[in-house]
Amino acid sequence: MTKQFDIIFIGSGQGAWNAALPLSQSGKKIAMIERDKILGVCTNYGCNPKIILDGPIKVMEDAELFGAAGLTSEFKLDWSKLMDHKNKILGALPDKMEQNLKQAGIEIIRGEARFVDDHTVTVNDEQYTAENIVIAAGHRPATLNIPGEEYMQTSNEFLYLPELPKRIVFVGAGYVSMELASISVKTGAEVHVIQSSDHILNGFPQPYANKLIEKMKRDGIQFHFNDHVTAVEQQNGELAVTTENGLHLTAGLVINATGRVPNADQLNLEAAGVEYNKHGIVVNDRLQTSQPHIYATGDILDKTQPRLTPTAVFEAKYLAGSLLGMINTPIEYPPIATIAFTVPRIAQIGISIEDAEKSEEYTIKPIELGKQWDFAGRNDTEAHLTLIYNQEHKLVGAAAYSQEALEIINSLTPVITLGLTAEQADKLIYAFPSFETMIPSYLHQIQ
Repeated sequence: MTKQFDIIFIGSGQGAWNAALPLSQSGKKIAMIERDKILGVCTNYGCNPKIILDGPIKVMEDAELFGAAGLTSEFKLDWSKLMDHKNKILGALPDKMEQNLKQAGIEIIRGEARFVDDHTVTVNDEQYTAENIVIAAGHRPATLNIPGEEYMQTSNEFLYLPELPKRIVFVGAGYVSMELASISVKTGAEVHVIQSSDHILNGFPQPYANKLIEKMKRDGIQFHFNDHVTAVEQQNGELAVTTENGLHLTAGLVINATGRVPNADQLNLEAAGVEYNKHGIVVNDRLQTSQPHIYATGDILDKTQPRLTPTAVFEAKYLAGSLLGMINTPIEYPPIATIAFTVPRIAQIGISIEDAEKSEEYTIKPIELGKQWDFAGRNDTEAHLTLIYNQEHKLVGAAAYSQEALEIINSLTPVITLGLTAEQADKLIYAFPSFETMIPSYLHQIQ
C-alpha cells in the first residue's frame, strides 16, 4: 500500500526541518526522508564541526599577534582530544533532533528517495505519496575522475579524522580548502595546495585573497597554482600525487576540495517532470519547480545566492509561510553575509567590490582598520575594511579582512539590510570599546 502525507520532505537539513516543524505544528501530515544523518551537511559535515575545530586555531593566532605586546605562548594542539571534544558536542545532535521531529508528529523515513511520478516517491521499495513535495537533498563533494581518486578523501572525512598526518595535500582553493588548510598548518602539518587557476577563494575580494595567500605562505602553506592533479597512487605506505606540470608530492592525506555538486541527478526527477541542470533544480521566485506542487530549497537549487546555511533557513521559513497561506508574495532575498574562516578571516555582504568598481553608482571607501587604536592594540595590523555606498549615501556593501571579520560584517548587516541613514545610526548606542561604535561615523563621512 502507498502511504499518504500532506507534504513529503526529501532531506532533513536546514532547508527542510525549518519548514517541516511549523507545518507539522499547524496540523499538516509530514514525512521526512533522510539517507544519512538527520540535520544534513551543516551539522554533520560542514559549519558546525568546522567551527569547533577552528576555535583553538583562532586562539593560537590571536596569541601570536599578542606576542608583540609581551604575551609569551607555546601552544601544542592535541588533535585527537579536539576531535573527541567536537564529537562529544555534536555527536548526539542528530538523534536529539530526530526525537524532536517525531514528537512534533513528523514521520522519519530512512533511505534513498526516488520519484515514481510527480506525487509519489519510493524508498526501500515502499511508496509514499503527497499533495506537495519539498526537495531539500543538498549537494555532495565533486569528483575528479582521475586514476587513484579512491585514495583521496573529502572535507566530510577530514572533519572526523582521529589523527592528522604530517603531510597533507589539498586539491582546490575554495573556502573549504582554505579553511581546512588554515587549521591543518596550525597543527604542525606540512600543507600543500594544488589549484587549477592562479588565485584562491572565487567570489571573495581578490585583493584580500592575495593578502591571505601571503599570510598562509608565511605560516608554511605551499601553493602550486595553474596545475592539475593527474593521478594519486599508494606508495610505500603513503600517497603519491602527480600533477600535469610534473609535480610529485607524497602525503599521508590527500583531500579533494574541488567543489560540490547538487544531488538532483540522484532522485529520478525525470519521472516527476522536474527540470534541473548541472547547477541544480530550477525554481521560480516562489521556490516552485516546473511542477507547481513540488518545491525545492537549499543547496540543491540552481541559484545565484550563496549556498549557505542561513540562505537555506531563510528559504525554508519562506516556504512554510507560503504553504500555510501566510505569505503570498515572491521570495525576496536580503543581503547575505558570507565568510571564509581562514586565518585571518575574509567576510563580505551586499554589493561586492568588483561590482562597485564597474559602476559609477557607487562610492568605494577603503579603511585601514589596522591603524586604528583598537585593532592596533590587538596587533591586527593587516586588518582592512572596504565600504560601498550608493548615491543616497547609504551603505550597500562591505568587505573585511581581519581576525574579527565575522563580527565586523555581522555588525554591518542590519545597517545594510535596513538601509539605515547616518541620522538613524546616531540613535544606536553600542557598548564601548567596540567596532560598532565607529558605524555612525562611517555613515557621516560619506555625506
